[in-house]
Amino acid sequence: MAEKSIFLGGFMCSGKTSVGKSLSARLGWTFIDTDDMIEERAGMSVGQIFQNLGEPAFRALEYSAVTDALKEEKHVVSLGGGALVNEQLRNMILSHARLVILDVRPETVLARAKRENRRRPLLENGNVPALMEKRRGAYALCHIRVATDEFSVSSVADRILTDLRKGLPSAARIGAENPKEHRPFRH
Repeated sequence: MAEKSIFLGGFMCSGKTSVGKSLSARLGWTFIDTDDMIEERAGMSVGQIFQNLGEPAFRALEYSAVTDALKEEKHVVSLGGGALVNEQLRNMILSHARLVILDVRPETVLARAKRENRRRPLLENGNVPALMEKRRGAYALCHIRVATDEFSVSSVADRILTDLRKGLPSAARIGAENPKEHRPFRH
């Protein structure tokens, strides 16, 4: 039986890329960042795509990148913060992969964004709590949910692997079987 890839979703600056790289290294799987795929295909940064082509063009590129990533096995995939707003994409991921949502508080998003040297177009209006609230429904269904605010990349990756392995009928596969199950991250 093929091993399902792991997709990491959640708000920007929740740690999807860092945790994804850690998970892929531990599993010996390939890491994919869909924002990197989009930038490579478009020949410009995400910020430039938003500025020059607009959000609808970015979302079309994102849809293509995510559907291509869904064709892969044994991959850890970091999604853009808004990818799961697309209900069709969200349902495809829930059906064909393991979806892990990384939760983060607004103040953590702002602190992490300040440390980065990268333009985040959707943060420029400064209303992080409103955007997070708008996306709450997109992040509601998942196989696993982990809070990342006060935890290291390593401890978040450990928790995800532990949670993925807990619900297995067979140790040969990785995955939790109930997509509606929400387990908070606790030590």
